Amino acid sequence: MKLSRKLFFIQLVFFLFLMSGVLLTIIVFVLPDVRKVETQSHLGSISRVVNIIEDELENLRIIAVDWGEWDDTYHYVSTRNKTFERSALTKKSLSDLEVDLLFILNSKHELLWKMTPGELPDPEKIPLIAGNKWNAQHPLLQTPSKPLQGIFLSKSGPLLITRHPILTSQGEGPQMGYIFFAERLSAALTKKLADKIKTSFSTKIVDNAQQTKRVTFLSEDKSHSQGFIPLLNSDNKVIQIDIFQPRPFYQQVLNATKYSIIAVLIIGLFSCLITYFLLRKILINPIILLQKQADMFRKHDGKQSFKLLNRTDELGQLSSSFVSMAKDLSRDWGILEKQKRDYKDASYTDVLTGLKNRRYLEDYLQDSKTWVYDDEWTFFSLDLDHFKRVNDKYGHDVGDITLRQFSDLLRKSCRDSDIIIRSGGEEFTVLCHQTSSDVAKSIAERIRSEVAQYDFGHEAPIKLTCSIGFFIIRIYSREYGLKHWSNMIKVSDMALYAAKNNGRNTWVGLECLEECTDGTYPKESIDIKHWLSEKKLKLLSFNKAPDEDTW
Repeated sequence: MKLSRKLFFIQLVFFLFLMSGVLLTIIVFVLPDVRKVETQSHLGSISRVVNIIEDELENLRIIAVDWGEWDDTYHYVSTRNKTFERSALTKKSLSDLEVDLLFILNSKHELLWKMTPGELPDPEKIPLIAGNKWNAQHPLLQTPSKPLQGIFLSKSGPLLITRHPILTSQGEGPQMGYIFFAERLSAALTKKLADKIKTSFSTKIVDNAQQTKRVTFLSEDKSHSQGFIPLLNSDNKVIQIDIFQPRPFYQQVLNATKYSIIAVLIIGLFSCLITYFLLRKILINPIILLQKQADMFRKHDGKQSFKLLNRTDELGQLSSSFVSMAKDLSRDWGILEKQKRDYKDASYTDVLTGLKNRRYLEDYLQDSKTWVYDDEWTFFSLDLDHFKRVNDKYGHDVGDITLRQFSDLLRKSCRDSDIIIRSGGEEFTVLCHQTSSDVAKSIAERIRSEVAQYDFGHEAPIKLTCSIGFFIIRIYSREYGLKHWSNMIKVSDMALYAAKNNGRNTWVGLECLEECTDGTYPKESIDIKHWLSEKKLKLLSFNKAPDEDTW
């Protein structure tokens, strides 16, 4: 057979094999994997909806905590003070909080107050909360020793309800009853939450048949995702979440597949060049492959392995040498990478407390990824009061124990997302983002209270207090945060000094009320006074505002 015919038959076999392989790959591997990716993406949308509803419940819980641990609420339940009803228990207050229902229950399970802003029907028409006195078996009085938070079914639709015991502002008792806040899972709330996560969804009450979240592909361009949320007062009903979404990714894959098949057909028309491709396959392609593998090996720090060429000639021997070399280098690179990570972690960790250190603080705040655009930050500066007396009286070993105990209290009092740093000695810094002034005050008071109540030391208990200063500011750009973070910490330090001068065992906060685009923050105490007088700063304090001389 002539060489031309051999080349022709090789071309034909290659073309048929290529087309079969493309179609098989698309049918067996590509399209099923695309559907798997789509399924995971749509299930993620269901999870985002569930998370945003849980976030809304958490917002209600925060409101319930603020109102439940408020001296005015505590005294109102004891005295039925009408002034509190006229000033605080108004429909405007409820509307400002963006909740639909508030009711207060005393320790005898008697309803002292029940109010809606007008969108819900009369509370007495809602069986779940009707009546002036509840018995101990009421669904909203279950688990009396624990906070209650969840979704309840009522004739007016699902209600997001949180319950908090009524205590003093110090979180002390005796407990006078409960305060409840509720919000209806209405179409308006659904739309608001959908806008937040940029995913349209709807909800409805269905029978509980042990459903699990699932995704159904209705057509090549539309999908239906379903998820379910349990109701605390019903085992027979659940909330069904429905999301109808287009399938743009699947459409793109189909279009890309069509173009790929057309491209393969066009390439097949030029099969006369098979000789060139055979030579390329025999000699050039293996060399190019080795070169690409070497580049990938270098770019991925030895994590991209070489593939052994199935050849017995010199190129095969060269490939074998490369594979052996790559294995050795990969092993060595792995060891070096681990050592590098260990050294970096050690350099960022305070040996005594296990917290992050000053070096980590500086590297973290100098990283552009840290600063999220248009985000609210709070910088805390903390200091143990009279810590030097501990070292002088009990020794540095007890002082070290005290610092570790204080670090543990900070971990307990702060949120998981907060960053706690030992700046040096008994000085600590905490970074919090996405914090309002109420949240910042809550964190500061929680830390102050925990420290004041704790018995430090090893054998003989040592009573200590701490002083806290913090600065709240909205960051408008990454460049802004990168350039001025040190000035922000300095303001929180000045707030700490004010707390020290104000008698210690207290906290002082400063909230920035205007956009400081040029980074001209207060640098001295006199600047604080000017900013406060010009209403650029808002002063927040634990018990009494610092005197003017304090600054």
